[in-house]
Amino acid sequence: MTRLSLAPVSSSRYRLGLLVALLPWILAGCATPGGVCTPSEPFQTRVERQHRSGLVVEAVALSRCESEATFGVALNDINVQPVWLKIENFREDPHWLFPIAIDNDYFPTYEVARRASALGGDSVDDLYERFRDQEMKWFVPPEATVSGFVFAHSDEGLKAFNVQLVGSHAVDLFSFVVQVPGLPTTYFDVDEAVRSHQAAAPNLNAEAFQEWLRRSDCCAVDVRGAPGDPLNIVFVGSLDRLRSALISRHWDVTAPVDEASLRRMVSAFLFGSRFRYAPISSLFVFGREQDLSFQKSRAIIDERNHMRLWLAPVRFEGRAVWLGQVSRDVGIKLSGRLWPPTTHVIDPDVDDARFYVLQDMLAGGLIEKVGFVQGQRPADVSSPHHNAEHDPYFTDGLRNVFVLSRRQVKPSEIQLLDWELPSVMEPFRGFYLRRE
Repeated sequence: MTRLSLAPVSSSRYRLGLLVALLPWILAGCATPGGVCTPSEPFQTRVERQHRSGLVVEAVALSRCESEATFGVALNDINVQPVWLKIENFREDPHWLFPIAIDNDYFPTYEVARRASALGGDSVDDLYERFRDQEMKWFVPPEATVSGFVFAHSDEGLKAFNVQLVGSHAVDLFSFVVQVPGLPTTYFDVDEAVRSHQAAAPNLNAEAFQEWLRRSDCCAVDVRGAPGDPLNIVFVGSLDRLRSALISRHWDVTAPVDEASLRRMVSAFLFGSRFRYAPISSLFVFGREQDLSFQKSRAIIDERNHMRLWLAPVRFEGRAVWLGQVSRDVGIKLSGRLWPPTTHVIDPDVDDARFYVLQDMLAGGLIEKVGFVQGQRPADVSSPHHNAEHDPYFTDGLRNVFVLSRRQVKPSEIQLLDWELPSVMEPFRGFYLRRE
């Protein structure tokens, strides 16, 4: 029997040795120039606007630089991110803004002042007066306009939030995914040439789409062409809907592999902390590296769920198709390369990582259809596959297909496609596919 061997490098001796060797390099990257940061343009130029039958909502999330320029304090350094809103109410009834929809644990203004005072400078009372003058009011009178800041937890790259307005007869929800300057990345958007090519891609029916998925490559490959992690998830939906679905479920974008991100990653590894935007190495499908990448960090840098996605050269039901892979990092090991010296180790049960995404999408009410298609030869614990980093993994070989919804969907409303099923479900196919 083949034994699964996961050998993460996490000993305190190894961390200590790296800390001593790399501390001067890390500290050199932490130095910041003096003076208040000056944004290249006012944050109002990035405002996104939505409207619905007598309500207009504008929103933008401030970067660290914009926060410092606006308040004289880099609030993002204390994990506070100002979200600026402007609400125009053309209706005849008043509305309440519920900030809990923007951030379930948003910060009251006085708490922000107390946190900011710890950075030095002005007193709590002086800061509170300054912040209070710019805070958002929760009550929106009829035929009135209000604007101001809600203080949320800090995000980089992209930020997703809802603006909920409660009137006397209805509740209106506006969903935003906005860019936050400051985190360089190549995985926010998709190259325009790729998008243009995909727009003209063939539109497949259900039977042809299943066959295309079955015949697609089993795995992404590394730069040498060696098989990497298995392609085990598929999303169907627009770029905007895909990003909104993932960011709203707290999947973070990833930074590119550059000196700044490597400093943060190495620092997080040495000190046993988390780095929500840690780089993800490049893998290739359709002859190019991933178009989008996301991750959910856990307690420390060693552990995270990570996802790579590629825009496919086909459409399904007239909508974009994203072929991807998801796995769970559970440790760190030496990479065998000069730099970076370490790489992540994946949990061998990649089907569990796939199941996590299914649960996440169901919990968010984000999908209207779900299905499974065989995409790889199955492998069990005794005879696992191996990825390009020589990590073993086992799988039933299925790809989980998620058709994204344009509205909130209850689990009972989701359609299970009459395709392949996991082996434990197959004997009960009639039960799962029956219709009332």
